Amino acid sequence: MRQKNLLDSRNGRFLTFALLYVSEGIPYGFTSVAMVTFMRVAGLSLDQIGVFTAALFVPWAFKFAWAPLIDLITLRRFGGRKAWVVFCTVMMIITLLMAAVVDFSSDFRLLLWMIVLNNVFCATQDVAIDSLAVSTLKENERGRGNGFMFGGQYTGIAMGGGGAVYVFGMWGLEAALLYVSVMQFLCLLFVLFFVRDPAAGSSEAKTENLLAAFARMLWGFLKVVYTSFLRSGRGPKAALLFSVLPTGALVLAYAALTTMQVDYGLTETEIARLSIMNTIAAAVGCVVGGVLADRFGIRKMMGIFYLISAVPGLALASQIASVGLTEIPPGLFQGLLVTHGFIYGTVFGTHAAIFMGVTNPAVAATQFTAFMAMGNVVISYTNYWQGIVAERFGYAPVLYIDAVLIVLGLAVLPFIRSREEELALADAPA
Repeated sequence: MRQKNLLDSRNGRFLTFALLYVSEGIPYGFTSVAMVTFMRVAGLSLDQIGVFTAALFVPWAFKFAWAPLIDLITLRRFGGRKAWVVFCTVMMIITLLMAAVVDFSSDFRLLLWMIVLNNVFCATQDVAIDSLAVSTLKENERGRGNGFMFGGQYTGIAMGGGGAVYVFGMWGLEAALLYVSVMQFLCLLFVLFFVRDPAAGSSEAKTENLLAAFARMLWGFLKVVYTSFLRSGRGPKAALLFSVLPTGALVLAYAALTTMQVDYGLTETEIARLSIMNTIAAAVGCVVGGVLADRFGIRKMMGIFYLISAVPGLALASQIASVGLTEIPPGLFQGLLVTHGFIYGTVFGTHAAIFMGVTNPAVAATQFTAFMAMGNVVISYTNYWQGIVAERFGYAPVLYIDAVLIVLGLAVLPFIRSREEELALADAPA
């Protein structure tokens, strides 16, 4: 009996990639939300937490270095890219459990290394999933597909972040670790039983000289990569520059979001509740952003989303400057955080669709991964500088600087063209 494959239908593809991104979001939520909360409560400084969060994203920033393995080592007889996803998910569970039992107060350096190792497997899993998405999502599904994908990721972040903080507050660390592991295992079962790579099982030509065959494949691969980035019009070039610039207003999206809640005086249970609300709002924003992008145009909506992402941060900065962080009314404070979560969800859900549009399917894993990896460089350096500035000058200056930096991405956005637009221009009569 043939295995049911959800990738054969449009809604099945949306569901599959949403759940695959849930499995990515769970360990990220645990490390970037739950562990950051525990660190700040334990008294670690903002710059230490900034270093921790920056280290978390290092493997994501350099995942393009091993992304060609997904394209070159297809593992078709073992399930194709599904085999990569399964292996990485298993290793993510193991390394997350190892990292979570490290005493971060006395073994901070060891914790950093364990987090980097865990995220090597997380990033490799992401490469395989993105390659599968690029090769299976149709052009008119990209906006919604990415919306569901990053909506799923935010759902996973809520489960692994706020959910784990809540479980920890109720039943302790062991229960939180068990909870996160079970959630990951359920995602693994979904992949095993309901997902099949369309390229899996196809025959692979045998050759007597494996080394020569690999060399020919690698050389051809490198030529395609070069052509895709530098000889395919201005779209990929502009997209590459766009990928290293701030993705809208970022302060209320990463480490500072969690530390600000601790410094405001929220309890762990309150942080868990607000974190879940925030990530659910972001997940909804991802889906809404994807739908609007498909209907009105990806670049147009991205520019609008970028601009409005600064509004909650500027309002919060104004309140901090006038009355101080701890004196802001609770309803206003929490409302601004959740509002930003929704708006940033629209940004995040649409952002990847731009890069998917300029990616060459022949080298999907490597090219798309390079674009997304640069986005993680942005997150890494952003958390680093924000931790330093916040520790020395407070949160308000960070929020103001963050809003100003949005104009960099807006200046590049109009120059990005999709592959379809580039091909249409190339075929147009002179």
